[in-house]
Amino acid sequence: MDNQPNNNQEQEVDLVPVFVWISNGFKNLFSAISGFFKGIAHFLILFLIFIKNNIILLGILLVIGGGLGMYTSRESKKNFTAQLRVQPNFESAGQLISNLEYYNSLVDQEDFTTLGKELNISTAEASQLKSFEIEADFNDTELLKEYDYMARRADTIALENYTFEGFKEAKRAIDYQFYKVEIVSEERAALEKAASAAVQVEDNPLIKAQRLASKETTAFNLSNMEYQLHELDSLIKAFQVSIKNTDSNTSQATSVFVNGQNKTEVFKELFDEKSRIFFNLENEREKKYSYENTVNIVSYFVKKGVIEKKHLTLTYALIFFGLGLLIALIPVVLRFLNNYQKGVFK
Repeated sequence: MDNQPNNNQEQEVDLVPVFVWISNGFKNLFSAISGFFKGIAHFLILFLIFIKNNIILLGILLVIGGGLGMYTSRESKKNFTAQLRVQPNFESAGQLISNLEYYNSLVDQEDFTTLGKELNISTAEASQLKSFEIEADFNDTELLKEYDYMARRADTIALENYTFEGFKEAKRAIDYQFYKVEIVSEERAALEKAASAAVQVEDNPLIKAQRLASKETTAFNLSNMEYQLHELDSLIKAFQVSIKNTDSNTSQATSVFVNGQNKTEVFKELFDEKSRIFFNLENEREKKYSYENTVNIVSYFVKKGVIEKKHLTLTYALIFFGLGLLIALIPVVLRFLNNYQKGVFK
């Protein structure tokens, strides 16, 4: 019993270093945070000093970049821009993208003779073309329809870890249903001749095979759904006759028995099924006519000037400002390397 107070004192003494260690840890943490913010502030001050020392060079390049951007923006308003929304069929999106990139490279090389032959226009008209651009054109609603179409035909187990977000991230540049194509030209006449030709894709063996398979599948689906409609109409008529005969207490006509279901509910289900078949029939007919072309033009219009704001003035100003920073950094880096070399080999 006499040793108990001594044990308590020893425990209290042993806890003192723990609290000291915790206290030092917090001090070091706050010191590190303070040093981090001081380092950022120091870097900003050095950067501002660097800007001040090179203000003339940076200012000149900033003005040049802004002026060049304004000039480019003003000149672009004199051009004509055709914007097309297209739908490639039979996995032809990759070929369409390659074709437009090829046309753009011909413009960069100023090979207007070859470009005119490719687009079936004259060399003079081809020389008026300025650029060809293509990018996927979609929204989440359209992608959700594609995901739903895939999900209905896939294994449920395979979809457990394949979410809609994963579906969007997995898409490649050639996997989208619609694309936006922009073609710029100095003259409207040359643009209108070249725009439709630029988005056409020649059939290769794979495209021909897929076109034939798609047409045969669509024809079979149309025939099958028309047969379903005919059988469904016969069933509805037979059901109506059965109800009429039941109500008049006659038993000579054909009878249709539906166990456990109300007459109204049965009629509703039959007409809902008929509506669903009509909806699918409409979709199949749309597919039938869309398969006539390798690339369908969904929308097409021509506008003078750029269609979307590209902020060329700000973009060019920032590019030239960054160029000025690189130029100004060259002597600073060289000076640092010289001093470092002297310090190492001293």
